[in-house]
Amino acid sequence: MKLNLLYLFVLLALPFATASAADVNMKWGKPTQEEMQMTVYDAEPNAEAVVLCRLTEVEYTVQTNSYLVDYHEKMRIKVLKPSGARFAKVVVPYKKFMSVGNNIGGLRTSFATIPMNRMSGDSYFGEESGSMSESVFGTDADENVENVKATAFNLEGSKVAKTSMKKSSIATKQIDEHNYQLEFTVPNVKEGTVIEYEYTIHSQIFWELHDWYAQWEIPVVFAKLDMNIPNYLIFNIEDHGIQRLTYTCTQGSMTYKVESDPLAKPMTVNTNHYIYIGRDLMGMPKDDSTWNVQDNWAGITAELKTYRLRGMSQMDFAKTWDQIDEMILTSDDLGIHLNDHSPLADELKAAKIDEITDLRERAAAVYKLVMSKVKWNGKYTLSPAETSETLKKGEGSNADINLLLIQSMNTVGLTTAPVVLRTRDLGMLPYNFPSFTKLSTFIVAVIMPSGGNLYLDASNKNGRINKLPEVMLVERARLVRKDKKSSWVNLQKIFSKNQGASN
Repeated sequence: MKLNLLYLFVLLALPFATASAADVNMKWGKPTQEEMQMTVYDAEPNAEAVVLCRLTEVEYTVQTNSYLVDYHEKMRIKVLKPSGARFAKVVVPYKKFMSVGNNIGGLRTSFATIPMNRMSGDSYFGEESGSMSESVFGTDADENVENVKATAFNLEGSKVAKTSMKKSSIATKQIDEHNYQLEFTVPNVKEGTVIEYEYTIHSQIFWELHDWYAQWEIPVVFAKLDMNIPNYLIFNIEDHGIQRLTYTCTQGSMTYKVESDPLAKPMTVNTNHYIYIGRDLMGMPKDDSTWNVQDNWAGITAELKTYRLRGMSQMDFAKTWDQIDEMILTSDDLGIHLNDHSPLADELKAAKIDEITDLRERAAAVYKLVMSKVKWNGKYTLSPAETSETLKKGEGSNADINLLLIQSMNTVGLTTAPVVLRTRDLGMLPYNFPSFTKLSTFIVAVIMPSGGNLYLDASNKNGRINKLPEVMLVERARLVRKDKKSSWVNLQKIFSKNQGASN
């Protein structure tokens, strides 16, 4: 992704590393006189606000058969202009996976399909692996936002007046089946205010470390991520951004008690103690030329690599893309239904679509019939509903309709495959490690014997093959097929080659 040239110019002009940890006020509830009297941020004089200090602590709890993780977040912001008062509104996203099955990455995956091979010793497969995975990952997993506090500090003469937020100002909202957000607005915020807020996200989803960004749309003086992770859990971690973070990883330790035996002595486990620090980070607001500005922000992305329970050997979670392919192909809501009989089989036969000789025309006819029966509801998802239900409702997400497309294409003798991807507005897939949890949706590939596969998606309002919405034109999409025949597809190149293509 190309960086906006203006950003690059400003970046090179900025003074670096002027804020040390010793210069930063880390005492919450006590803004300094300098912070209260601040009227401009010298490094970016036009900034409407500046993050003075952000502290994120990630703390794991070892349970008998699983883990919990808490994200403790603290933020201090100085409002420098009237428009900066908008940062008084805070939105905290969180997730809830409350359904039968192992909901990892948005797909309900059979417990036995999670890679369970030991790195040493005997393998865990079959019923044993299923029950073991279920005990580790559980059938339900959710997050809750707790201990929310927010305060505004304003100078009134020579004194600092403090206004605390009432709990009644906190609201929650459900975005979709799994995604929620907590919202609150810090009271009495205006030009000159110092805002402080903090909260904790208590999570059972221990296998998904939250993406963390030190950078923001306004400048950041100091940001620190402190993670103490039991070495039972090993994560692939990728840091990214134009301005880079400083980083250390040292060996630590933590104690815990075995839940099943409250009289037992506390146990000790070694930890990997990660600290990431960002200093004097430039503000990077949204830009029309960039699909996801966070791709350029300094931050980290992580994915669980291996895990183990107390007293057992290390096991893979998703070490390779081949393993992820297998998890997708055996998932309860997508993979196992790819070859199901289409609920439109009778109509396809009546229309004699299977008799169309030209395979492209045959695919176009299926596409036209399916899209005449159901309409897209505007949502991109990875997990589809049962196709009979989608047809009955007459609408669905792109995943709902794409599964119906796959089944219908197969019914008339065409060969298909799902192409999984992460839409451009959500950011790029990590480059340095395979990632199941970062995938967000899939489109349909019709495999042509002579090459030049066809690509289509239910969200395409033009109704044309190889005309995908811009949000899906990613450089790395994964065409998933059995027997390790999966491959990477550059959808941007396909789009450029087929600009004039029609059904």
